[in-house]
Amino acid sequence: MLLMRHSEAGFGITGSDIDRSLTHAGMADSRAAGTWLADEVGPVDLVLCSSSARTRQTWRGMTAGGASGTEVSELEEIYDGGADDLLDLVHGIPDSVRTALVLGHSPGIPTLAHRLAADGSGSDDTRRAFGHGFPTSTIVRLAVDRSWIDLDAGQADLVTVVTPRA
Repeated sequence: MLLMRHSEAGFGITGSDIDRSLTHAGMADSRAAGTWLADEVGPVDLVLCSSSARTRQTWRGMTAGGASGTEVSELEEIYDGGADDLLDLVHGIPDSVRTALVLGHSPGIPTLAHRLAADGSGSDDTRRAFGHGFPTSTIVRLAVDRSWIDLDAGQADLVTVVTPRA
């Protein structure tokens, strides 16, 4: 399982928050994230992506960097979703999905990542990175050894934390 915070977005003078676009740096970072995903994970079976402009642009940038997903769903629930809402979405992932990416926002994504990660899992370096905030483009990879519907707090192993930059 992969949990990712969208890449860097700008603050527009007009328009709503959901319509905020990525900055040039954010687009470059999303491509770097896509390269990392392609090189380190490979194709994902399911991408659950917030319906916001910046998350959709992040995924498009990731595909330009080499990432690929079999199925992509854009969901409004991820935009405002807290950790409980996001976990409910994860519980609905079919068992046929081996690798899922949830692409969303702070604080929901970081909170869910911290909730799911088992205490003491991951290398010392990974745990240190996990404890130092959750900047834009951060990806947390968790190993899940159970059905998605059964996943709960502390039941995933922290594999890696990476913040790809261009």
